Amino acid sequence: MHEDCPQCGIHFEREDGYFMMAVFVGYVMSFFIAVPVVVALYFWIRPSIWGYLIGATTALLLASPLIFHYARVVWMYIDQLLDPRRDDEK
Repeated sequence: MHEDCPQCGIHFEREDGYFMMAVFVGYVMSFFIAVPVVVALYFWIRPSIWGYLIGATTALLLASPLIFHYARVVWMYIDQLLDPRRDDEK
């Protein structure tokens, strides 16, 4: 990820540890991926507990690059919405 926006020059990381909240956003995104997979497995094939574990783990491993990237993007949008940057911060 670039440190500064190539278009407007805004520095993304406002302070040290800025993207730690993106970890929480990633957990939430993982939940919204794993739960539908487990529910779908329950209604379609009703596997053993290992089937649920393998299904959810596979889905999360396949989605982890997207979760990592988009958790940061979602966090930056939320932060900008709640605490907009002033002109002197850009």
